[in-house]
Amino acid sequence: MEISQGHRPRELRWYHAGAMLFGDWGTSRLYVLGLCFFYARHASIWYMLAMSLLLLGIGWAYQVICRLYPDGGGVYTSGRLRHPLLGVLGGLLLFADYTVTAAASVFDAFHYLRLDSPHLWATGCLLLLGVVNLFGPRKSGNGALVVALSAVVITLVIALATLPRMPYLEVERPAGGPGQWWMHFTFIILAISGVETIANLTGVMVLPVEGTSRRAIYPVVLEIAIFNVIMCIAMQAVPLSILGDGNPEMAYTAHRDDMLRLLAEYYVGPFFAFAAAIVFALVLISAGNTALAGLVSLQYMMARDRELPHLFAGLNAYGMPVLPLLLAVLLPATLILLFPDMAALADLYAIGVVGAVTINLLTTASNGQLTICRGERLGLGGLGLLMGAIAITIAVEKPHALMFALSIILGGFTLRSLRRSPYFQTWWHRYRPIFLPSPPASPGHLESGTPLHSAAGTVPRTPPRILVATRGNPGLLRFAVEEARNRQAELLVLFVRQLAVIPMGSVTTPNWTEDEEAQALFKEARTLAQPMGIIVRPLYAVTYDVAEAILELAVTYGVDLLILGVSQRGRLDRLMKGDVIQQVAQYLPERITLLIHA
Repeated sequence: MEISQGHRPRELRWYHAGAMLFGDWGTSRLYVLGLCFFYARHASIWYMLAMSLLLLGIGWAYQVICRLYPDGGGVYTSGRLRHPLLGVLGGLLLFADYTVTAAASVFDAFHYLRLDSPHLWATGCLLLLGVVNLFGPRKSGNGALVVALSAVVITLVIALATLPRMPYLEVERPAGGPGQWWMHFTFIILAISGVETIANLTGVMVLPVEGTSRRAIYPVVLEIAIFNVIMCIAMQAVPLSILGDGNPEMAYTAHRDDMLRLLAEYYVGPFFAFAAAIVFALVLISAGNTALAGLVSLQYMMARDRELPHLFAGLNAYGMPVLPLLLAVLLPATLILLFPDMAALADLYAIGVVGAVTINLLTTASNGQLTICRGERLGLGGLGLLMGAIAITIAVEKPHALMFALSIILGGFTLRSLRRSPYFQTWWHRYRPIFLPSPPASPGHLESGTPLHSAAGTVPRTPPRILVATRGNPGLLRFAVEEARNRQAELLVLFVRQLAVIPMGSVTTPNWTEDEEAQALFKEARTLAQPMGIIVRPLYAVTYDVAEAILELAVTYGVDLLILGVSQRGRLDRLMKGDVIQQVAQYLPERITLLIHA
């Protein structure tokens, strides 16, 4: 049976990608600034200057990585090209990073809002995000762009207000010797957190990926590097009594978790600070939601690559993998309840992100099959070795962070071993119906048309054509068969499998042979149509946008009539995902008749 397979759309423009990158990478300022002051005190400026230089280097490195991996350049992809185990290791370190990113970002959002019991608010927020994501992620590029630009404008206002107070800047020499300097530098390495986001987005970027990624990365990394230093100067110019809310002894701890709100209040005013806190909280919650999506995508991709049990690739009706989403919500929520302190979460944070970046840089630099000049290879390798040294330092100085990363790695490799174990395979085949429905019998042979490709134009046809899009509504299918008989038309039966997972590399999409619902639909169509002599053409599409897929197929196959059924989903569903019929009707060509069956 020949069927259509959906293609990954490339519609992410540089400003949307840049906004998403800033929403993840740029948010690190909101907690790194206070942590830097907590550890280095009035010598913070020297560490932030060094960190800004590193950020510029990392930004350059990931621009190269995006060019080399146009279908997804995250650590899982780059490591897997060198050795499957390296890919799994890098993916699990990224999993640890995303887990703490979700926890720390949402937790700090409620610090900025200055709500009591922020750990409880953060836990509730994560659960709510989990419920929202059950319906699949919505297109949020424009929203991310607005929030990111608002945060940049607020930061710029604070920076301008800082200028008249520059003479009050207090700067100290870093305490201790080179060893202590190095440790303090590693304590603020979280400033690089979020850079993996851009590499994982290359698969949906507008071509050419090299140009799109470059224009997305450089404005963001320059903003982060420059404004981190400016905000650090602003922080060190605030009197200790203000920093400590009247108690100078508390100056380094009182606003460790909401430093930018304090700067907004001191330099501009209370009302501006309140508005800024809301924007910063939205940016942090958005970063947490992006981390949740990354956790889900990572688990789904590893399951599709047979590195995790197949259960991790099971999709609900909205294209969302339920088990990965459940873990993506529960693990960060558990971390917040166990470690309701930003410094403790930061310790857990660092080793995952540093380890993932290290593997990505070193595996890319050492891959002789990639088209890369000698200077780029040396630059990536040097940065990779530096990040590796930082990872080792964190592992030695913060053993609890090492234990957290090792527990994630051990859990991941245990699941991988189960997936490949013949005993697990026997168990899975025996008890599979408990977790997933048993696959129906093969639909057998159905007359089918030319395979669909995402190309312009229409598929040639002679008799009238009717397209019915359904997920298995028996009443709608019978109605479509009757219409095909009355009009002496061919019947195109379309099953759309929505995939709500954000792509993170070259992952194979589902196909009809493993989709039980689609097989059942095609079998039922054959059973109804054969006695009437109706030609049935089964179509199967995998897409991120159901309405867009229906429109494309209706135009490509040149149908005369499109039949859709009234949604039986509730108001909450339509609120979250929109009304497919309304979206189709808005853009359907006039020559195609739309028939809605209630």
